[in-house]
Amino acid sequence: MNIAQGLLPFQLVEDTSHVLITSFGGLPLVMETFRALGLLQSIPKHLPFQKRPGKYEEADYVESFISVFAAGGDCFDDFQLLRRDPALPKLGLKVPSPESARFFVNAFHEEEKLLGRIPHEAFIPEETEGLQGLEKVNRDLIHKATLGEAPWRATIDMDALIIESDKREAFYTYQGDRGYQPVIAYWAEQDLVVADQFRDGNVPAGTRLREVLQKALRALPSTVRLVRFRSDAAAYVHELLDWCREEIPGRPRIEFAISADMTEELRAVIQKLPEEAWNPLRKVNEKGWVIGRKEWAEVEFVPTKSSRKKGMKPDRYLAIRIRPAQGELFADGNRYHYFAVVSNMWSWEGERLLGWQRERCGTKEKVIDVLKNDLACGSVPCKRFFADAAWFRLNVLAYNVLAVMKRQSLPCSWWAIRLKALRFHLLHVAGRLIVHGRRIYLKIAKGHPSFPLYQEARKKLLIFSSA
Repeated sequence: MNIAQGLLPFQLVEDTSHVLITSFGGLPLVMETFRALGLLQSIPKHLPFQKRPGKYEEADYVESFISVFAAGGDCFDDFQLLRRDPALPKLGLKVPSPESARFFVNAFHEEEKLLGRIPHEAFIPEETEGLQGLEKVNRDLIHKATLGEAPWRATIDMDALIIESDKREAFYTYQGDRGYQPVIAYWAEQDLVVADQFRDGNVPAGTRLREVLQKALRALPSTVRLVRFRSDAAAYVHELLDWCREEIPGRPRIEFAISADMTEELRAVIQKLPEEAWNPLRKVNEKGWVIGRKEWAEVEFVPTKSSRKKGMKPDRYLAIRIRPAQGELFADGNRYHYFAVVSNMWSWEGERLLGWQRERCGTKEKVIDVLKNDLACGSVPCKRFFADAAWFRLNVLAYNVLAVMKRQSLPCSWWAIRLKALRFHLLHVAGRLIVHGRRIYLKIAKGHPSFPLYQEARKKLLIFSSA
């Protein structure tokens, strides 16, 4: 009688044969997307770190980081799992040791650029040459990803995310915990992060957002002539609104819809609106249009500290009020809660404009969730500020590579699928590697449901690469 080694009736034994088996049989699809985007050529051009020949080039490091993040790793020690996989090197992935990967991101740090960084003052340092290089790599990725589409419009959603950290080097955020508060700019139509800025936790979300938007515009292809910008009240900054309104030669026209600060002056104007000025703010569900507890109205309002210049068309203010469910008062004793949106888009009907502005919650929250929970931005593993900034930007690159992989190689029904589902169905497929007659064969189990998908995806990436 065989003796079971556990609760189930099987014995666990180590395979001592020389057969190359990998549990990451679908990971080469990520590597092929990496190559199809031309990153093997872009990275050496923008990241000239190596002063002498070494075992690993910069492209090897970046590809390894993206592969580790795609496979589910979230720390330097996870490099060891891919490094010990006997099949991945044959498939073209050169994975450095955890120590070498840590050394690579630490090379992005320059301590002298942090002079003036203190816990009680907001300070955004100038990025190092290495970080600027990674930004240029991401820009090349975006241009290659959209080359065949020639888009003329881009909806940019901007928001900050908080990365909690117990490190002594981290500063306190507005939530009262230590951490960092980077900002991202997201291109909604293409599912791409076009700009990011790593920040200390004590930097207010509205600080120097124009720089982030400028970086986002530089990353867009030259065919884009209209940018529609959405954000929460952090972007309600007159300097930023001024810049968005300007007609600058060679720059896309910018239309914006931003949540406005509810100042006492604005609240007073809203409360004086007659009852007939309010319209139901509907929403759409599976049953069609539904009237809820929200109403909207146009508001004639000019802020005291106006950012409008002489001869410039005034901004458009839209108010939203929320009624209690049963007619009772809110906890603060008021009959309504008020919100407002400021925009320079006069051609849209108010309800349509407000609905479109609220759509940003479904886009940027998804991206932040993926970066923090599906990828490796939930924590920052380094002691040095710019090393953590490089870790964050490498995660942004991983997000974009995976987004391009889905859009260019998978059916449209897979575009919205979460990364953890993509791992379950495709990336973590077991495969057997065979080298025969100078050819490499990756064998997937017969009848595996993901095999046809995998095969078709490789063909599409080959076409995309040559386009």
